[in-house]
Amino acid sequence: TSEQSIFNTMIYVVRSLQSGKKIPLLLDEVKAFALKHNQLNHMGILQLFLAPVYKFLSSLSGITFDPSTLLPQLAVAPIHDVVQTALAKKETVYVRLAVVLGLGESLFLRDFANAYKIMTRYPKLFQMLDDRQQLRITEFEVTFIGGLLSFYWARETREPQWIQRGMNALAAFEDWSKLSPWDSLHRYHLLKAELHHSQGDTIRAIESFDAAIANTKKHHQYSYEAIACEWAAHFYDSIGNNDKTKEMIQKSHDAYIKWGAVKKAEALIKLLQVVPSVIPSTMQNQNQPSMSFL
Repeated sequence: TSEQSIFNTMIYVVRSLQSGKKIPLLLDEVKAFALKHNQLNHMGILQLFLAPVYKFLSSLSGITFDPSTLLPQLAVAPIHDVVQTALAKKETVYVRLAVVLGLGESLFLRDFANAYKIMTRYPKLFQMLDDRQQLRITEFEVTFIGGLLSFYWARETREPQWIQRGMNALAAFEDWSKLSPWDSLHRYHLLKAELHHSQGDTIRAIESFDAAIANTKKHHQYSYEAIACEWAAHFYDSIGNNDKTKEMIQKSHDAYIKWGAVKKAEALIKLLQVVPSVIPSTMQNQNQPSMSFL
């Protein structure tokens, strides 16, 4: 049936994103799904799900499709427009997926201003972070992203609600990591590292960052290895450990390349310019404006 076909596509793409499937392969599959659902006149999944997925993957990889060979229905609209269209159609599943995709894109691009805008614009979708008992394993991705961002804002604002939200997410992943370690253990360790970072506990933060990175490497989860190394780099920079900062930037860059997030990896040149000795040889001749690490 049409509903089953749409459901199967959504589940497949979501699980591919969560498992860190290589971006070029997933983009090809998104294109194939778009063509299939266009033939079936499934405009909802095209505009409200596949288009945001395409935007997310394209922003990280730099891969774009020639619009003359694809579909106008895959034209990328701002996340807020997608959400408003889904709300008007009472498609609540698409609302949540669009918000999570927008938040995930902001996380990987470290666009904290946009992430804050998303979380404050749709507070009902994140209110479960205020109560550990409301957190469900079916929402583990938004819990993870919301938890990481909460620890970041806890350090930036010193407002108590952010540290509590982060701790609620951490407590949930402590339980979930026992039920589904492949999906949850690296997320748990990274959230724990950010808690220790926020508390100024350097030794435990280092232990947790190491555990998060080791776990992602063990399972070849390049997307999460990249983000764990990147957040570790910012941690080491904050405590003045330049050697480890260099090492983590390089490891994050390499993991992003393996995942297929080439555009994001190249953006790390801006960070590597403060430590030019570790700039990959393939990037040595690129003329990029310099900027401070943070």
